Amino acid sequence: MTMGLEFANPLGLAAGYDRTGEFAPSLLSAGFGHVEIGTINSATAYGGPLMRPAGSARLGINIGSLRPGLDDLVIEDFVIRLKQAALIGDYVVANLSAPTMQRNGNSQGAERLVQSLSAARDALSTVCDHRVPLLIKLEGGEQGAAIPAAIAAARSHGLDGIVLVSDCLHRLHAISSYVGRLTVISVGGVRTSEDVRARLAAGASLVQVHRAFAEGGVEQLRRILEGI
Repeated sequence: MTMGLEFANPLGLAAGYDRTGEFAPSLLSAGFGHVEIGTINSATAYGGPLMRPAGSARLGINIGSLRPGLDDLVIEDFVIRLKQAALIGDYVVANLSAPTMQRNGNSQGAERLVQSLSAARDALSTVCDHRVPLLIKLEGGEQGAAIPAAIAAARSHGLDGIVLVSDCLHRLHAISSYVGRLTVISVGGVRTSEDVRARLAAGASLVQVHRAFAEGGVEQLRRILEGI
């Protein structure tokens, strides 16, 4: 149990494999504990059906903006996508791991984004009587570097967790310790069951693969799950 949700297993598929949700029905029944689709923006939209296979994995929706930077218009784009994604996903992730869009965890406006998304999520929870877990995704940075501003904001403004892009176990452990009760999903360089166990031992609650599944398919997924 994490973020108030039960997961069949800690292994998930990272965003980027299925950018629109087109393949979500088959991916949700492949054996993952969760599948994160996206990044959903104004161009991609959500292309998957609303119905899910029985007993399927949790569905995460990664959201973003096609505008560069992190100004008021970009923050408004994120809020619009959150309102759409919260009606479909089990959890929503605001993607700040976007170097081509000039956004990262230390971008000017990161705290304002987190604050705006948290307020929008809380307003949605009141209207819908259903609270959707909200996370941010960002690069972890180098070992020993300062904690990114967006992570500090996530802790201050009541987000549910972070998706941390890093293959450094020391960095994962340091940030997991810093965020405390927040859920940490580890992604980046995960290819084997040993990798998954190491990420969990370093403080992650969930772990995501991308390339390992893209290259090895369901058979590689099964091999990893058998070794966890």
